[in-house]
Amino acid sequence: MNHGRLFHLVLCVLALPPINGIAAPAATPELFAPGAISTVDDEYGIAMMPDGRTAYFTKRSPTTNTPSRNVICVTQLVDGHWSEPQVASFSGRYSDFGIAIATDGKRLIFSSDRPAEKAAEGGPPNVDLWAVDRDAEGWSEPRNLGARVNTPAAEAYPSLAADGTLYFSSGRPGGKGSADLYRSRLVDGDYTEPENIAGINTPGYESQPAIAPDQRTLVFVAADRSDTLASKGAPYSRPDLYISFSDGKGWSKPRHLDAPISSTANEGAPGFASDGHWLYFSSDRSFVSLPMPRRLGAREYEAGLHSVLNGWNNIYRVPLATLERLRDAKANAKGLP
Repeated sequence: MNHGRLFHLVLCVLALPPINGIAAPAATPELFAPGAISTVDDEYGIAMMPDGRTAYFTKRSPTTNTPSRNVICVTQLVDGHWSEPQVASFSGRYSDFGIAIATDGKRLIFSSDRPAEKAAEGGPPNVDLWAVDRDAEGWSEPRNLGARVNTPAAEAYPSLAADGTLYFSSGRPGGKGSADLYRSRLVDGDYTEPENIAGINTPGYESQPAIAPDQRTLVFVAADRSDTLASKGAPYSRPDLYISFSDGKGWSKPRHLDAPISSTANEGAPGFASDGHWLYFSSDRSFVSLPMPRRLGAREYEAGLHSVLNGWNNIYRVPLATLERLRDAKANAKGLP
């Protein structure tokens, strides 16, 4: 089956609603590297090296009554095609996910439940942020980012600005909700005490930040809001993507990224491309809806089950220019934030 052809049969172009009377540009999510990176497996959370020719992303194992395993994979773009993914040198034993790469390509930060040096003996695994540094021989051994960034709560989904500022999500005490977004600045090689990001966090769930290199645009995941597309009648919470813009003094009120970027499926793991042209995100949208608009025959149903749109996560991308025009439209209408 041609997975790419199947996907393009279901793509559509929709326009975002106007902002303060200004029409926002159309946005068409594109399935990224079907058959190579986006496959019948469960993939999410991609990050690129600065040259855009090496990609790191997460594969997750299926699970029913046992914990899933998240493995960070790496692939190279060779002669216009992505190579068969391999498990990254620092991954494969623990549950690793949520990848951020510094703009110079010399540091990669990720989430992992691997034990820290001071982990409680026999206690449950805790998700922390870890870093590997790159030299001529490859990646170093992972090191925990330390007690200033990591706590006994979960810290996950890092994102790095051009100046090294670290954004991440955490359920640490003192926050506003079940998970909040935090920011820690890099000063003289060390991360400062993380700050809860004002104007973004609520008593609800905010997670999985993606910060633009210049820190003017922030995309993140939220669930159970009134404008979340699956908030009514869904059997469980399904997060959507939200966006906020900064003028250097504060953040604008977060706005829902409407269809076709968000959908009634789960959207998450956003990330900005190193070349500044794309926003990547994951979604488990599929050929299935409840109720189905029409009856499916056996062959059609089997084809869907074994296609890239079988309901596992895939990686999509949308042109960053779409979001920038959205920001500029808002700025021209009433200023920021």
